[in-house]
Amino acid sequence: MTTSTSAQRVSAVVVDRTDGGITASYTTVERPRLEPTQVLVAPAYVGICGSDLEQMKGAMPDTFRINYPHVLGHEWSGEVVEVGSEVTSLKVGDLVIGHGELGGNQWFGVTEDGAMADVFAVAQDVCFRLKPGTNLISAALIEPFSCVLAALNKVGAINASHRVHVYGLGSIGLCAVVQASLQGAEVIAIDPSPKRRQLALVLGASDTLDPTSTERAGEFDATADVVVEASGAPAAQAAALESAAPGGRIVMMGVSTPRPTNARLGLIQERDLTVISSTGAPVAVWDRAIRYVERHDLDLSPIVSTMLPFSRIEEALARAGDPGLETKVLLTPDSQDHR
Repeated sequence: MTTSTSAQRVSAVVVDRTDGGITASYTTVERPRLEPTQVLVAPAYVGICGSDLEQMKGAMPDTFRINYPHVLGHEWSGEVVEVGSEVTSLKVGDLVIGHGELGGNQWFGVTEDGAMADVFAVAQDVCFRLKPGTNLISAALIEPFSCVLAALNKVGAINASHRVHVYGLGSIGLCAVVQASLQGAEVIAIDPSPKRRQLALVLGASDTLDPTSTERAGEFDATADVVVEASGAPAAQAAALESAAPGGRIVMMGVSTPRPTNARLGLIQERDLTVISSTGAPVAVWDRAIRYVERHDLDLSPIVSTMLPFSRIEEALARAGDPGLETKVLLTPDSQDHR
């Protein structure tokens, strides 16, 4: 990441591991040199994901190898500003988003440089072209939306006869509220944050519950046909079993380091529950997620609670790590004003 010419450098958010721990700093890196099949993208918005926070805490599962240093950011929207000599599917000026799976357990923004830079290089095959005029704030949330679509496809059909419980109302959980309610289900949204619960009602939830309160404790136990656990908190993972009705389906989505908790595992057998997991968004689901958003004319931007420039990355991470304060934090390049 060194060069002798300042014009060859761009501003970026770089994650590194030092003796003092894992840090994210606003600095400069070498301007990417395009390979023939890559495009250069100027990001409009880059989201902070729960997995980014886990990465900063050194709490990612062992299956995710992290290369240091690297540019942060895998949830993004932007515009193509340059194309490689062999690029055929995109042109300068196209609005794009992109998935993070690079193959061989390589991940954009984790093992490879990500999107939190004035410009970044990415393979054309990673990108999806958006319609002109697409809301790029909403587009930056397609990644969590795709994760949820993959999970709900995996757990099975949801319709108006079903009651769905959603634990954890970050961007994943709120996208689950949107999708389940659009499919006609009665959705109960569960989170300690009043701000997040109120937003869930705006996005289609029928009711909400504060899991830390005893006022309505047990009210929804054994009533959910489908449970989406999107927090990764051990208490919520255990509560997901209590929520599920006989024959219910549970999908565990929250990414976290496994931690001990008290859970009545016998409920799986007693109630004939199906428990599955779903992590990330397979490449094949992205086109469907984009069509879903376009056909419903969905505006996902209400999920965004704060937008900050890249240079305020420390504040952004702190805010994103406070679930009582935030639902989704997006960052923008300091050199641009997309807000």
